[in-house]
Amino acid sequence: MPGEYPPNMPNATSEVYKTIDGVELKIYIFTPEGHTPADKRPGIVFFFGGGWKSGTPAQFREHCKHLAERGMVAMTADYRVSSRHKTQAKECVADAKSAVRWIRQHAKELGVDSNRI
Repeated sequence: MPGEYPPNMPNATSEVYKTIDGVELKIYIFTPEGHTPADKRPGIVFFFGGGWKSGTPAQFREHCKHLAERGMVAMTADYRVSSRHKTQAKECVADAKSAVRWIRQHAKELGVDSNRI
């Protein structure tokens, strides 16, 4: 279900991209079949909707699967939201920036071309 939390992400790997206030924020990574870190593929990251109040990375599970089947490294990131973490929009945006920064820092291990995210 797209509204499930925590998300069920079969065929994805997950990494913690940030830990803040005791909360581990994960990014879910879908890769093409046979993908290796040497591939340097284009990457995409999705941030779920919900007005910074609610939502789940599962909203983009099918998008990620679809794009990975077509050769991209597709990711969907969790971030803090007011309904679960009592945060404001500025914390949500900070988390999103952290996720993109993490992707760029780990592009080589992810097999992503950091110039094509």
